[in-house]
Amino acid sequence: LKTGGLRYNSTLVTWEGYNGSAWTGLGGGNPWATTTSDITVAANDRYFVDTSGGTKTITLPAAPQTGDQVSFIDVAGTFDTNALTINPNGLKIMGSTANLDIATENAGIQLAYSGSTNGWRLVQNF
Repeated sequence: LKTGGLRYNSTLVTWEGYNGSAWTGLGGGNPWATTTSDITVAANDRYFVDTSGGTKTITLPAAPQTGDQVSFIDVAGTFDTNALTINPNGLKIMGSTANLDIATENAGIQLAYSGSTNGWRLVQNF
């Protein structure tokens, strides 16, 4: 696979580009999906996260490119009861190597990767 390659993903019904390590969505990001499990996300993933069954951990990509983004929304309105933990996967979130816990009901966040010095930065907190 060659960095910069393009393909149409008929399963997700979207165009994707290859960033050197993974296929990611073009433009606005990958299609929204729902998760009720602990997962590792890819660049430009967008998830409705359901923590109604317990606290969930989302692990960020291990080798993001500057400008990659990820988004998460509390689909069940339960982050205040069962938090979402975001694991930076050996990198940084807001300059810190610690996990980021989201414990606000109905929260939604978007993070963008700024590079190794400061890591993932908060773009939107809605």
